[in-house]
Amino acid sequence: MIRVPAEVRRSFRLAVPVGAAFAHLQDVPRWARLFPHVESVDPLPAREGEVWQWTMEPLGPPGLQVRTVYACRYTFDAATRSVTWAPVHGVGNAAFAGGVTLAEADRQQAEGTLWLEAALEIPAPRFMAGVVRAALAVEFGRMTDRFLENLAKQVRNV
Repeated sequence: MIRVPAEVRRSFRLAVPVGAAFAHLQDVPRWARLFPHVESVDPLPAREGEVWQWTMEPLGPPGLQVRTVYACRYTFDAATRSVTWAPVHGVGNAAFAGGVTLAEADRQQAEGTLWLEAALEIPAPRFMAGVVRAALAVEFGRMTDRFLENLAKQVRNV
C-alpha cells in the first residue's frame, strides 16, 4: 500500500452573477456529482456541521483498481464568497482538502479559484510509487478540468 499525494489549482469563470454562483456551491451534492467518476455523495448526519461522504467508482488499471471513499466537512463564508472543505479523518481511504473562492468579474460573471489537495491510499507495491504518482497527477488534473466544464454548463442552465 502506498500513500499518494495530489494537488490541483485552477482559475475559472462562470457565466452567472457571483451571488448565484456562490448559492450554487452551497448545494454540495448538486455540484459534487459534476466531478467525474462520483458514485455517490451522502450526508453524514451523525457528524457536526456540513459533512458529506464521497464514494467514487473504482478506478485504475486491471488488478490495481481502487474505490476511493472519503468525507469532508464544508464551511461556507458569504462575506468572502468562499467554500472550503477539510478531511474527516477515519472515513475511507483518502483525505481531501480544498476550497473555492469567488469574485465578481462583472455583473453577469463570476471568476473563481479552486484548489484541491488529496492523499490516497493505493494498493500498489512501493516500487511503483513514482509511476502511480505521475498517473494520478495527470488523471486528477483531467477530472478537475472536466468538473469545471460541467459546473460552467450547469450554472448556465439554471
